[in-house]
Amino acid sequence: MSDEPPSIEQLRSTVDRMEQQLGSCNSNNSTELMGHYWALVARFEIDLSDERDRLLNRSGALMLIQAADPGEDDPDE
Repeated sequence: MSDEPPSIEQLRSTVDRMEQQLGSCNSNNSTELMGHYWALVARFEIDLSDERDRLLNRSGALMLIQAADPGEDDPDE
């Protein structure tokens, strides 16, 4: 494991991937949570001047959405 923090590009890539993944969920809960997320993103843009801080906050919010709505269980399991 590296002692170096992730680069801005790595953070941006992770946030983009998570936004796409969670944005494609069809549950009402995910849709509602993503609406709140986009409101937070706008607030982060206003309140946080550092891009790294904005990306870290966005990734944290996305992780909360993942935890709150992990998706439907596979009925075949």
